[in-house]
Amino acid sequence: MITVELPALDGRQPLGFLAALGLLRVLAQERDIPARLSFSATSATALLHSPLESPEQIAAVLAEVVAGIEAPAVLPGVPAGFPPTAGIGKDPLRWPREDYRACAEQLKETHPRAARLWLPCLTTDLAIDSQGRGAISPFLAPAGKQNSRTFFEKPLQAVQANPGHLLEALVRWRRVEGFTGEYLDHHVLRSAADDSRGRTGQEAGVPGATWLATMALPLFRLAGDGSRVRCTLWHRIAHEHIMIWPLWRPALDLEGVRRLLEHPASRPIDDAPTVSTTAWEPLGVIAAYGARRHRIPGRTFDGVLTPTSLHTR
Repeated sequence: MITVELPALDGRQPLGFLAALGLLRVLAQERDIPARLSFSATSATALLHSPLESPEQIAAVLAEVVAGIEAPAVLPGVPAGFPPTAGIGKDPLRWPREDYRACAEQLKETHPRAARLWLPCLTTDLAIDSQGRGAISPFLAPAGKQNSRTFFEKPLQAVQANPGHLLEALVRWRRVEGFTGEYLDHHVLRSAADDSRGRTGQEAGVPGATWLATMALPLFRLAGDGSRVRCTLWHRIAHEHIMIWPLWRPALDLEGVRRLLEHPASRPIDDAPTVSTTAWEPLGVIAAYGARRHRIPGRTFDGVLTPTSLHTR
């Protein structure tokens, strides 16, 4: 295998880490390319181990995947109709708990791959929201007219319109004004100092990295305790939901990554939150980082995914 460093995929940032996972999943699961992922111990950037020889070759494969998704479909290998465009309330995938099982069974008949791969990472009837609907993944924070379909549709449309965004995602990010980044990246919020015209409240996201991050969702197991949702990497700490993820030195394939992400060694040992470095060592973990949703004044959604500090012991 050839090792290619991807300087734009910084594992210390939630979007960079999620995009690296999405890249691995797309190559391995959508293109059947033998690929492994690790992170640099010095720069924390993603290292892809595969037959692909350069970021340009990697981006070309991603462009093929994107081109193969024909509108109105929004997911690779999944025909049009999932996530649905019309239904109950603002998000047609937010089924009432009492209807959830019947809707899921119907989806198995019409969209079997979506039912197997995507539904379990998007919503669950093992937890409910304030309206009694199946809870959604904490990786989704819909604002305004956003929903589970637009979470995939908007990044996809951006990279289909400009496939060059895929190479940018790997080597050097370029922000696009008006692109929300699905609020997986706190840098999407621009101050007057960031804006070329001194405007406030502007948003500018990274389409290629965001699309890759959305492709990582099947790696995150979604469950619940009857009322509160539980998700791989997310922990309830002092009444707050915190995302904690590891970076690792060994080159891991998709299943190896999945198992590491679910390993209890990444769980915090107190509410600081603190993670134990002793538990990491046998796993090849070199560091861990955290993020939480930061609410925006005047906005009602869950907020932007923002790095937060962790303690180690």
